[in-house]
Amino acid sequence: MKSIQHRLQKGNYILRETDKSGIFHIGNSVDYEKKAETYRQKTGAYIELDSNPLWSVFDKVIILLNDLRSKKYILSWQLDKMMPKRETVQLAYLYFIPKPHK
Repeated sequence: MKSIQHRLQKGNYILRETDKSGIFHIGNSVDYEKKAETYRQKTGAYIELDSNPLWSVFDKVIILLNDLRSKKYILSWQLDKMMPKRETVQLAYLYFIPKPHK
């Protein structure tokens, strides 16, 4: 454990959990950034945001759901199921997780 802590403190390393297996991987942060940049350029699917739009999107979802409920397009149990929870919501982001079996 101390060698892992030392390695993380010593350089630009990132500790990440691989998929959902519970196995951890230590990777160089520069390598992760290069992979992300290459992927963004190759696909054109992502842009880097200047600010975090999470709470703005969150508020718009709440307004829309309440509007659907008030117009009786959805039932109250559906509203309850679809209503996001502020404590658990997070913005999706691009990251690379190594596969331990490869």
